[in-house]
Amino acid sequence: MLPVLRHIVSRTPVVAASVAIALLAGCSSGGDGAGDAERFCGEVQVNADRLTQPDLQFSDDIEPFLDLYREIGALAPLAIEPEWDQLINAYETASTVVPGDPESEQAALAAIFSTEKSAAAVDRWLETNCAVDIGPVFTIVAQNG
Repeated sequence: MLPVLRHIVSRTPVVAASVAIALLAGCSSGGDGAGDAERFCGEVQVNADRLTQPDLQFSDDIEPFLDLYREIGALAPLAIEPEWDQLINAYETASTVVPGDPESEQAALAAIFSTEKSAAAVDRWLETNCAVDIGPVFTIVAQNG
């Protein structure tokens, strides 16, 4: 699981709900649908800390975080786009958390946990194709290549 997702899951329910709201919304490829691997890699590298360790103290911090993922996601190459999109879908779900509502909190956790395979794939793709290490990706189930 990407560090930001692990961070969200590790919080108490109220804090998890608040942090989870900071998660992503829709992403699509660049104009021709092919993405731009060089720019994608560069943007992930430049923004690695903001992507994996966001400073989400206030509700106003959420939209810029989402926008960052959207902007970088628009550059995602076809080879990794489905996995990136799955992460975004989990972030979208997490962004709908209603603090204190166990049902919405559980939906967010389920969405986050369902992205383990995608998070591991994105991490491997970035390391292989971009020489970018976004930090350890923690998963409950081992995600071998």
